[in-house]
Amino acid sequence: MQIFRMHEQVAAGDPETLTAWRNTWCLRVVEFTERLGLDARLQVASDPFFGRGGKLLAETQRERRLKLEVVAPISSDADPTAVISLNDHQDHFATRFGITAAHGAPAHTSCVGFGLERLTLALYRRHGVDRAEWTSSVREALGL
Repeated sequence: MQIFRMHEQVAAGDPETLTAWRNTWCLRVVEFTERLGLDARLQVASDPFFGRGGKLLAETQRERRLKLEVVAPISSDADPTAVISLNDHQDHFATRFGITAAHGAPAHTSCVGFGLERLTLALYRRHGVDRAEWTSSVREALGL
C-alpha cells in the first residue's frame, strides 16, 4: 500500500478562503464515503515521511490539524487504511516558490487527494468483488 495513484485537487489563496475550502471538502469526503457505503471515518493524521527525527514535526502537524485522513478497512478492521487525505500546507509552498495571494502576501495552499486503488480496494472489501451485487445506491454513486 505504499505505491498508489491519487486524484488531487489543490487550492491556493488567502488563509480564510483556504480554511473554508478545506472545511467544505471535509464535509464532501465524509458524504462521499457514506454514499459509497464504506465504513470510513475522518481522523487527524501526520505524514510518515518526517521519519524518526521528525517526531516533533508530526506532533505539531497533528496538534494543528494540518493533515486529516479518511480511513476505511482494507486489510483489517483494526487498522484501517487512509483512502482520502486533506492537507493544509499553510504558506509552506508559497514561501518556497514565490506564490502570492491577491493581496500580495504569501498564498496558503491546501489539497484533497483521493487514493484511487485504495478506494477501489475498500469498495471490494465492503461490498464484494461482484459489482452487480452492490446496492443500487452505491452503483448510482459511482455512475455504474
